[in-house]
Amino acid sequence: MTELGAELERYETSNRRRAVTGALAVTAGTPVLVLGVFSLLTLDVGRAGPIMSVAGIILGCGLGAVVMGTILAVQSVARHGEHFTLYEHGFVHTWGAKTITVPWTDVATVTDIGKKTFLSKTFGGDVACQIKLGNGRKVTVNAFTEGAELLIHRVFEATGTARAE
Repeated sequence: MTELGAELERYETSNRRRAVTGALAVTAGTPVLVLGVFSLLTLDVGRAGPIMSVAGIILGCGLGAVVMGTILAVQSVARHGEHFTLYEHGFVHTWGAKTITVPWTDVATVTDIGKKTFLSKTFGGDVACQIKLGNGRKVTVNAFTEGAELLIHRVFEATGTARAE
């Protein structure tokens, strides 16, 4: 990528970790989802009160885990070989047979979307950044990329974007 200058660093995404996290989420979420459905079917649906809230929470937790696990499993296959290569004047995002070349001048906004919660950490969202390009396309870096915190720092630094603390 001579138009982007010299190569500085390469950041690999661990699709194995993404797949394992997805499989664990689906495995743990499925029995909880079944318990939630069973609870709702066996309880008096017309009756409002704390028991229905508990059944709804169980159902929601199970459904959430299954959905997130499925998304991660699909991403682990769809994003095979994903990595980011940082250059002096931009970066290249590659996965499968796809490549996006991003000069720093094409970056419209950089937003830190990481959340410091247990669920975010579990699903790779504790360290996350969304890079919006001038053409509207978005590139997301998350904790499944090794060294994501450093890569995100470098993107903020290179684009001159202030990172909200």
